[in-house]
Amino acid sequence: MNVELRHLRVVVLVAEAGSVGRAARWLKVSQPSLTAQLKRIEAAFGGELFERSRTGVTPTALGRYAVDRARAILVDVDHLSATVSAMTAVESSAVRLGGFPTAPMSGIAHRLRDHGQIEQVSIEVEWSTSVLLQQLESGRLDFALLREFPGFELRLPTGVEACTVVESESAYVVMSADHPAATLGHAEIDLAALSNEEWIGEPPDDSGFHVLFRAACEQAGFQPKVEHHSVDTSVLMGFVTSGQGVALISPTSYRMLSRDVITRPLTGDPIHRRLLLAWSTDSPRAQMAPDVLTMATAAYDEALAEHARRDQPHHHMHVA
Repeated sequence: MNVELRHLRVVVLVAEAGSVGRAARWLKVSQPSLTAQLKRIEAAFGGELFERSRTGVTPTALGRYAVDRARAILVDVDHLSATVSAMTAVESSAVRLGGFPTAPMSGIAHRLRDHGQIEQVSIEVEWSTSVLLQQLESGRLDFALLREFPGFELRLPTGVEACTVVESESAYVVMSADHPAATLGHAEIDLAALSNEEWIGEPPDDSGFHVLFRAACEQAGFQPKVEHHSVDTSVLMGFVTSGQGVALISPTSYRMLSRDVITRPLTGDPIHRRLLLAWSTDSPRAQMAPDVLTMATAAYDEALAEHARRDQPHHHMHVA
């Protein structure tokens, strides 16, 4: 059997789920079927990728290597697919909008579609800020929402300008609703109270987030156990909902939430970021930048209000 991309996705998902049964539920297939498929994949790799136990599965040395390489390959494939789609499927009448997964993209797109001169809106979701900047520089995007962390200020390429949408957005911790820290009823949670938790987050990148997160944890007196990574927000929420650990999310990520989880701001606001709207000065839509900035601010405020409406604690924001 030749190893295909779908096999790599199975390997990564099993590693992130921590058990074949949980991965099967996420994939909506039977456990025996996934077990058989995993055995065929392991045969193709030439050895066991996971050690089985009553509590779940743990990657072997070969498995850890395979999972790391599979993640890198899948990210590259997703980048390629998104770039090709942006280059071939967008008409000149469209506004090409990019942003990171938890940005209020749909709210901006809705407002753009209400604009009289816009016939189509094309959205590209991308974790990597550097990739979004490259797409702005090359003209494959007109506008993009970007994240900027303190000490890791962005260097804008020639022909790209930006302005602030949100001056300071705090990170929220998301945990299962029956988590001991959640049941205390506190409006905020001290980072030190999460010292024994396992964390899941996006894979390390060049944004500076992971550096700042580890620095904040060390300041709180502990080294964080970050053993799980995923670019798929549904996998992240499945990890949290099942009580395997906690994660940090944006306060506007209400679409990711369910009744099985709650969010809380961190005491002292140790991790925060600035949100920017960037655009290509060579884009035929560049003159729309002030209007798009207004739309982005309104979409963010709307998402923040919806988060608060869902009975989540509201944390102070400085919105430009």
